Amino acid sequence: MTREFQALCDEVSRRGFLTSALKSVGAITLGPAAMKVLAAEDGKRKADSRLPYTVISAMGQAIIPVDDDPGWATFEPGITDYCLDVFIGQVFLNGSSLAIGGFKQGLELLDEIPVTIQYGRRFLEMNEPAKLRYFSDILVSQFENDGVQEILDFIFILSLVGVKATFFSNYPRHRANFGSEFQVLPPSSIKTGWDIMRWKGPVGPDEERTLRAKYFDSPELPGVDPNNPYI
Repeated sequence: MTREFQALCDEVSRRGFLTSALKSVGAITLGPAAMKVLAAEDGKRKADSRLPYTVISAMGQAIIPVDDDPGWATFEPGITDYCLDVFIGQVFLNGSSLAIGGFKQGLELLDEIPVTIQYGRRFLEMNEPAKLRYFSDILVSQFENDGVQEILDFIFILSLVGVKATFFSNYPRHRANFGSEFQVLPPSSIKTGWDIMRWKGPVGPDEERTLRAKYFDSPELPGVDPNNPYI
């Protein structure tokens, strides 16, 4: 398991925005205590094929619940598979099977650690308030003395960024219209991430024409490069 986690750390360290997020909680590298926990797990486990997805699903539903607007559960099961297999697995971890394996095993640990350190029930057995309290305790470094804080920081922050990025990238209306100059989304009766953020999306043909007409007679100002035809 230490080998998979090292591959996970290596892939994450190549992503500047992830590195910044993990540095904010001091989790970009794993110290001796974390490595000791991982070494103790070597040879003990083979990641359950669906358990990591169940953990991500539970995290998504806790972080982005259904209320007056749609939430994570609205788009299950596709959003969980897309988050773990595509957004985290391909975008964040560059398709590295070793790193993806390390992340999935980390999700299993996030589920099991509360029982191991006598904090409470497994994550998947917690009620919603308990899950949110667990997240809060991870963020305030409640588990430093248990030797698992760095592992929980690493897996939780990576999962949190993945969940939010997937949902607010407008899943399931996130794919570009292949071959189309303008990526205008047709109306939908179900709100997605962009609707909830009140972002109308990319510029469409009508808006582009309006903008071109508005600025057609604008005075030309000298730019940094006078040979640049676009300024």
